[in-house]
Amino acid sequence: MGFDGPGISEKMNKTIVRISRSGLLRKTFRTLRFHRLYNRWLERFPRTKVLGGGVVYRCRRTESVSLALEMLEGGNSYDASLLPGDYSTFADLGCNVGFFACLLAHHAKGRHISGIMVDANPAVIGEARWHVQKNHWPDVFVMEGLVGATKQAGDADFYVNEANTCSMADLGKAQTKDIKGFKKITVPVLSFGREWTQKMGDQRCHVLKMDIEGNELKFLQLEAEFLKLVDTIFVEWHADKVSLKELDSFLNSEGFGLVKIIEDLGTLGTAFYRRKSVVS
Repeated sequence: MGFDGPGISEKMNKTIVRISRSGLLRKTFRTLRFHRLYNRWLERFPRTKVLGGGVVYRCRRTESVSLALEMLEGGNSYDASLLPGDYSTFADLGCNVGFFACLLAHHAKGRHISGIMVDANPAVIGEARWHVQKNHWPDVFVMEGLVGATKQAGDADFYVNEANTCSMADLGKAQTKDIKGFKKITVPVLSFGREWTQKMGDQRCHVLKMDIEGNELKFLQLEAEFLKLVDTIFVEWHADKVSLKELDSFLNSEGFGLVKIIEDLGTLGTAFYRRKSVVS
């Protein structure tokens, strides 16, 4: 598979995003294995871009192109205008390749950022660490492990998919959809509150982002002490596991108020919460 230059490559990138939004096209794309050809291209010639403030990011997988165009270039996944003023600390649960940290660093406009990024999929950890090293974030830590597990130590089962945006701890109804090809692996379980204290001390977490495929409410319930340190939350919900109503009820009981539903696709969506005592 060849390209004649950046122009043609960008056309391909936008085509990939259009495919990723259509279930039928996505199924056809994968059945014909075009994504594997495109992955090989990206591994050899990563799509590398520079955001304002000199923040560098790269894409080495088909799914990463889609994430980058939506999160970093399109601004559709997370509304940056909601970020608290002068934020500097964050926690990114389900960090994938680390684009949310790139988004935060970009909008921090040169301010020092520190925080913890976590993902249970070993396939994305290397890319997350690349972004940390490339952008010189000495106080941003990347950890491999599962959060939101009932137990707080040891190992647990985790299901990875060829598409690294589809991996999850609990398959639920995923196998009945157009997502196939899960492989069970064993991953370490993390007590996130303990990790935060060890690495960040008593600092507050200005921004918590959660995209852990249905384990969001379980995490919040298990990590009550850490939640007391959190000021704002970007949270994804999955209706087949936890509804927005359930999340909203719990977060309200913990002192948070819903500020905005960023996206609601019926089966899943993203919302932003702010602690009621925190001035926007």
